[in-house]
Amino acid sequence: LISQTFFKYSIPREPDGVSFVGNDYFATADEGDMDGGSRGFTIYHTGTGAVVFSSGSFMDQYAAAIGHYQEGRSGNKGVEPENCVFGTYEGVDYLFVNAERAGLTFVYDVSSPAKPEFKQVLPTTVGPEGAATIAKRNLVVVAGEVDDRGDKMRSAITIYQYSKDVAQYPTLTSWTKDSYIPFAALSGLSNDPKKPNILYTIEDSAYIKSRFFTIDTGKAPALMTKATRIVDSNGVFAGVSPYGDFSVEDLEAMINSDDDTVNIDPEGIAADGTGNFYIAHEGRGTVGDEDRPVESLNFILKVDTNGVILDVITLPDELNDIQVRYGLEGIAYHPDGVLVACLQRAWGDNAGPLIGVYDLAGAEWTFFVYPLDEPESQNGGWVGLSDITYVEGTGATFYVLERDNQGLTDAAVKRIYSIDLSAGITEMATLSKTLVKDLIADDITGPIG
Repeated sequence: LISQTFFKYSIPREPDGVSFVGNDYFATADEGDMDGGSRGFTIYHTGTGAVVFSSGSFMDQYAAAIGHYQEGRSGNKGVEPENCVFGTYEGVDYLFVNAERAGLTFVYDVSSPAKPEFKQVLPTTVGPEGAATIAKRNLVVVAGEVDDRGDKMRSAITIYQYSKDVAQYPTLTSWTKDSYIPFAALSGLSNDPKKPNILYTIEDSAYIKSRFFTIDTGKAPALMTKATRIVDSNGVFAGVSPYGDFSVEDLEAMINSDDDTVNIDPEGIAADGTGNFYIAHEGRGTVGDEDRPVESLNFILKVDTNGVILDVITLPDELNDIQVRYGLEGIAYHPDGVLVACLQRAWGDNAGPLIGVYDLAGAEWTFFVYPLDEPESQNGGWVGLSDITYVEGTGATFYVLERDNQGLTDAAVKRIYSIDLSAGITEMATLSKTLVKDLIADDITGPIG
């Protein structure tokens, strides 16, 4: 839960990086390894040592407003300013400040060192540590130190080029001059069938008191305008019956008694265009696995525009009996009053993950098998489904996001396929799919990548 409502004063800066800013000033990146950490940077006059500027809490707050803040760092140096470097580009002095725990480099115009002007952030790889300016070539270089292949993170050097174009990052922000919405760990995405510029998204189980968000894509960058807590104020979720290893105690742990908010694992969201939303909660645990026991079933929560739970949809018992921890991911709404949801990976003896079609009027499920691509990564791994969306204006065409569990240079499968769920397909039949876009080949390694 990100609140950012408390302050500390008179904290030692304990800088970890330093850079001259011209001849009369120098800057420190105030990491605070032991007892301190101002979570920002400071500029001093070289002749007197006087502080002429301190960034205060801005870096922490801005990182939270663009989804780069790790709440687990709140008690331990926040975004952790690690290093800073100075460079002059086309006659303008700039300071670049690495935020190690946020994966960002903050860029400031320091032509007036006592009044730096924040310009933009640059996205980095994990753990930006070192940096260097190559002003004669209009370049700045940042080195990310974290290298953990098991966690899909590889050390890398990122090169940026100075230009006068509109900043390419962030692509989503909640920052305005008056307020901001802290967010992170976003998962599924849905359009609004009635409002062309509006999207909805959710944050996953990295955070308690689950929320969904409203995004205005008519802004540049897209602007997150609202955060809505999911609440069980009518006791609908609390009325779900335990099943199998999912106990009353497990259910109670998912509902906060102080305010009726819920702690779920939202992985998909679908708007129906009338103010209602369907949120796919991925179950926790695998039947028969002592190391990962079942602590939650998979649910679809119907909520209204205020986040109040109106209904809870469960999977059939025969699926709950074979639950695997790779559960519900994406969900889509079809205007005929049908939900289409996907499991991430195969359960039981099925050859692939199931695509479930739920008739809201009849409260009935129909399932089909989705044929996954084989893993292609040099690091192995697995392939699964992440999201699904209805293609508006078609009869029953859906786009499916299929991806492996690999990152950076190990990533191989990040693809969008289309499937047709028109009437006449036999239940539990294996679906046919058509490639729509290969996100790696087309956008990263392709000629325009």
